[in-house]
Amino acid sequence: MSNRFPSAGPTPTISDVAEQAGVSKATVSRVLNGKATVDAAIADRVLAAVDALGYRPSMLARSLSLGRTNTIGVVVPDLENPMFQEILRGVTRAAAADGYRVLVTDTEEDPADEAAAAREARRRCDAIVLCSPRLAEPELRALLAELHPVVLVNRELADSPVPSVSIDYASGMEQVLAELHALGHQRILYLAGPTASQGDRLRRVGITRARSDHDDLSVDIVTAGSALVDGAAVVETVVQHDATAVVAFNDLVALGLVSALRGAGVSVPSALSVVGFDDIPFAAFAVPALSTVSVPRRELGTEAWTRLRDSIGGAEGGHPLVFRPRFVARESTAARPAASPPVWRGTDHHPISPQLTARLGDREVLVLQDGSGLEPTDAPRPFAHPVTSLGGTAVTESAPDDHPHHVGLSMAVADVDGVSYWGGRTYVAGQGSTMLDNHGVQRVTETEVDAGVLRQSLDWIGRDGTTQLRESRSTVVEEFAVPGVGSGVPALRVAVSSVLQTTGSTVTIGSPATNGREGAGYGGWFWRLPADAHRSVLSADGPGESTAHGSSASWVAFVLDADGSVDPETGDTTEPASTPPRRPTTVLFRQPAANAFPWFVRAAEYPGIGVSLAATSRTTITADTPLVTGLEAVVVDGALDAQQADAIHRALLTAEERSTEPRSTEPRSTGSDA
Repeated sequence: MSNRFPSAGPTPTISDVAEQAGVSKATVSRVLNGKATVDAAIADRVLAAVDALGYRPSMLARSLSLGRTNTIGVVVPDLENPMFQEILRGVTRAAAADGYRVLVTDTEEDPADEAAAAREARRRCDAIVLCSPRLAEPELRALLAELHPVVLVNRELADSPVPSVSIDYASGMEQVLAELHALGHQRILYLAGPTASQGDRLRRVGITRARSDHDDLSVDIVTAGSALVDGAAVVETVVQHDATAVVAFNDLVALGLVSALRGAGVSVPSALSVVGFDDIPFAAFAVPALSTVSVPRRELGTEAWTRLRDSIGGAEGGHPLVFRPRFVARESTAARPAASPPVWRGTDHHPISPQLTARLGDREVLVLQDGSGLEPTDAPRPFAHPVTSLGGTAVTESAPDDHPHHVGLSMAVADVDGVSYWGGRTYVAGQGSTMLDNHGVQRVTETEVDAGVLRQSLDWIGRDGTTQLRESRSTVVEEFAVPGVGSGVPALRVAVSSVLQTTGSTVTIGSPATNGREGAGYGGWFWRLPADAHRSVLSADGPGESTAHGSSASWVAFVLDADGSVDPETGDTTEPASTPPRRPTTVLFRQPAANAFPWFVRAAEYPGIGVSLAATSRTTITADTPLVTGLEAVVVDGALDAQQADAIHRALLTAEERSTEPRSTEPRSTGSDA
């Protein structure tokens, strides 16, 4: 027996088979194609000749003879994407079981190349699988008419006879956002995929639905792409954003982002949760393992072949088949990180300082002065100025020309048993506003920071040096997620509160209103807004200064520098302001529900709002009845309407009601002595 391969000889042809069997080439062709019209004895001679000669028929010639190739074409937008690899595997295995092979064409996410590639594949194949086509609908419908038989994967066309199999990406996105919301995430970023992708459009539908289900959910959209490099490329945008969770178009984008975040020093999920889509094999083995939306990838391919095989056979392709995905929680998602408390810094970074600065991250949002630099006639007292929105807009004014003793946010009371802690002139019945030598001082005696809350003790000292009141004061500064406003920018929340106690004797608080000047019930926490801002007033009771002033509205809001101008008195829209437009800002004010007083509101003369501790009659403080008061403000970059403002109030009220601080230990405010 020889160990050598036999020498290659001439390749036998159909003519050689016909000559050896003693028949025509046509007869050989009929036998090889299984035609039953050939006599059995003749067919046996032909097959014996085929075996003897080692004849192999030309598949191309056979295909031309039969009019089919037993090959199908699969057109994909990106063969590097494991999602499409898995779909292709499902198609290939199912088709092979039926004697078909697969030809693959990759269009590299180029819609312009898609039609040409599909037509070329169809000339070589019996049918086409179009996977996630990017063509616009009119062009796609025209192309499908040329490609029949054809099946669509991840693309549906209404009223089209073309069979399709797809994923309900809208419900997938709803699941993701519901899961993230349950973890406390309210500010979420979506890294969008190719604009021509139906899957991307469906994800956006899911976002819209989720927003309607959760009023406090904000989802911003940033265009990214579908590849690893696309996720890495947007890392700077993600880091600069205020989102606590990111949902990527697919797992590749998510994995690229996670890698870039690691390089940027951002921890996943402790600092930022990340979710992908598709559940490709790499997702479970990433570090951290990627939370994602699992879709039946191979099943898509298998069902695509089943419908295509039926179409090749002349049958209907069946109704559109839509798979519902499911969320898979892994290590890349966690509960929303707690908001970082503000950093309070004074001179030499010490809390006992004439000036304290509150910072949220890299933003300086509030500067608190101890008031020692104020003139005696300005009633020296601690005040916050500037208070700055997270977008960088100052929303306080200090020492304006119209009222030099207005100093940002302060606790200013016009009459404490005849002593002015307001500053400026004092209203005297029968004389009007008169400059008196009756100004007191609020002096800080102790300051500490506890879990980000600034706590201070103050003495209220009269002109004669007597301490009239002692105050326990707290200042809270934090970020606040605005419910129902998808602006993409969080708000600033500032809350101040005071407990005023006497040093032994009874003390009464009055105002110009209690001394005879009608409507001038100012005195309490007071916030002076910028003098040159165009402003309008909204409140829970309706628009306008006259509606809000003196009311017990649950909230009052100033809208500053919005497009056009609104009459501060009536709330009516007027012509746009002639000065250059500035960034609009809304400041919403409310009081603790248990300790609310009437509002003092000014908008037409100057912009300011305060708590009226003595709106119409004097208020008494005794040793047994301390006075509790406070003011809460939310500063939003943007012009809000009344509905949006009310949503903020309701969110704050809910948080207040859920507070774990026992209400039974809180001192309650006194009523008037009338």
